[in-house]
Amino acid sequence: VHTGDRPQSPMCNRDRLYNTYLEQDRKGKPVMYVKLKKALYGTLQAAMLFWKDLTKKLKRWGYVINPYDWCVANKMVHGKQCTVVWHVDDLKISHVDPTVVQSLLDLLNGEYGKINPLVTTHGNQHDYLGMTLDYSEDGKVKIIMTDYIEKMLDELPDDMDGDAGTPASLHLFSIRDDPVLLDTPTAELFHHYTAKLLFLSRRARPDIQTAVSFLTKRVKAPDEDDYKKLRRTMQYLRGSMDILLTLEADNVRIVKWWVDASYAVHDDLKSHTGGTMSLGKGSIYSASKTQRLNTKSSTEAELVGVDDVSAQILWTRYFLEGQGYDVKDNTLYQDNQSAMLLEKNGRASSSKRTRHINIRYFFITDRIKSKELNVAYCPTGDMVADYFTKPLQGSAFRKLRDIIMNVCKKVVHFGIGHGTTGVC
Repeated sequence: VHTGDRPQSPMCNRDRLYNTYLEQDRKGKPVMYVKLKKALYGTLQAAMLFWKDLTKKLKRWGYVINPYDWCVANKMVHGKQCTVVWHVDDLKISHVDPTVVQSLLDLLNGEYGKINPLVTTHGNQHDYLGMTLDYSEDGKVKIIMTDYIEKMLDELPDDMDGDAGTPASLHLFSIRDDPVLLDTPTAELFHHYTAKLLFLSRRARPDIQTAVSFLTKRVKAPDEDDYKKLRRTMQYLRGSMDILLTLEADNVRIVKWWVDASYAVHDDLKSHTGGTMSLGKGSIYSASKTQRLNTKSSTEAELVGVDDVSAQILWTRYFLEGQGYDVKDNTLYQDNQSAMLLEKNGRASSSKRTRHINIRYFFITDRIKSKELNVAYCPTGDMVADYFTKPLQGSAFRKLRDIIMNVCKKVVHFGIGHGTTGVC
């Protein structure tokens, strides 16, 4: 039952029809009580009610909810796993046998398609949550948001025309002592397009994530320099429209992570964390974030960086195991051997300089001892996460960008040996 003021649209101004249903609340304000035939879309209550109802039905049909993501359900059918994932009321169903998918769709239509049939798509390409998921090539999935980028670029003001070779210049993290703030309309435009870039970077274009991580921290009081940095990112997108994120998995039971940190690179001397994960080719998860505390050394910054990403590292392992995959190897690659010693040995490698950060590396040490995670050395030149800690330029940028996006024409592998190799 939904309550609210009397509707004021032209169709609802016929008091003789609606006065019968009006009541008054405690303050004498007229209200109308309406019973809905379907959930009102866009409300938190509706999403929760649908989740509860769908979960109950999936369980009744033999599906098991992944304990680490309650919007993922699995069932073994004919010896193969059928997986259902959903966001609010957008479902994605996968199984090697199309008839299994159709059987589940028939059940869902019987429950939720009584008023209007469910809208479904079949095949190798699906529009899902603003992305196009393309499974046309065997063993690959391409995450495409080209239409989204084109529309955004078409809406930009004329002073953002042009192309750029990288998403940000070397002075991305620099802030003037006497900035010239943007006027209100331009500041609102800055906020609007930064939000659109954030949406894009977390889905199909992780190659702009370092720039976006900085821009998102400037939306409260953007200045003229920030506007130029936004323009640079847009110009890079205009010049790299053909770059798509392509994911491939060599072995779902082997998970590889790269975590790095740039020491004291921000105006307040805080460091910047970068992290990325792959199951073979292409970056499935990536992070670029300012550290929340100041550190005293690059080693400490690396430890804080690992701590920043550790929750995702462990959750990913638990999620994969919840999907039925026995994770054999969950490796974290780093290029700071002092940080690695602290993580592996705990108190045995501690000194007066690092005693104040014991709790951070003790957490990682505990996970290493429990075999949930292991740490390995990666040469700095192959540290993919370095891409997310600073605005790289030139060949270093292109090398790591191509590995992260998996755009090389021949071979781009995460984690061959201790680091990465790519041949384009």
